[in-house]
Amino acid sequence: MITPMEIQNHEFRFKWRGYEKEAVRHFLYAIAEDFENLIEQNHKMAQELAILRERVKDMESRDKVLKDTLVTAQQVKTDIHENAEKEAELIIKEAQLKADHVYDEVKQQLDHVRKQLRDIKRVRDDMLAESEMMVSRFSHFVEAERQVAVEADKLHGMILHRKQKQPVKQAADAKRKGRQKPLTIKEIKTGS
Repeated sequence: MITPMEIQNHEFRFKWRGYEKEAVRHFLYAIAEDFENLIEQNHKMAQELAILRERVKDMESRDKVLKDTLVTAQQVKTDIHENAEKEAELIIKEAQLKADHVYDEVKQQLDHVRKQLRDIKRVRDDMLAESEMMVSRFSHFVEAERQVAVEADKLHGMILHRKQKQPVKQAADAKRKGRQKPLTIKEIKTGS
């Protein structure tokens, strides 16, 4: 994975009419800063996710213990004599209420963790979409600059072509005006 330092220190080759060096450097620093922020956010979110997963694991463990306790309580109930049935039922009901209460708390926390996970995924998707948009804008910018360079090359070629034809035209004009000898290079340059 590319690092912010690699972005900041990246060097581009220069050609005639190349990019403005300061603008490119400024753009690279901006991208590197944004990239570093994204890496920090991603790291923080990964830490939060690890904590939340640990909490979910702990809650699942508690839920299993509660379910095991409920099963044990039900087995004890069948073993208790008729005189102890009422007392056992009270104990089971109390355990059930506690289990339901803990289960409801675990379920609420699990729903909260799921919501946070959805939010993290949404933020990740937003960051990816924003990155794709930045890449797209940069591609359009590069293509526009490429087209400007092609147009500049065509214009330069036309100017050179016109300059090459001009001395030939001046020599022909001079001949028509009655000159016997062709123009010298000095006369062509001065236009006389």
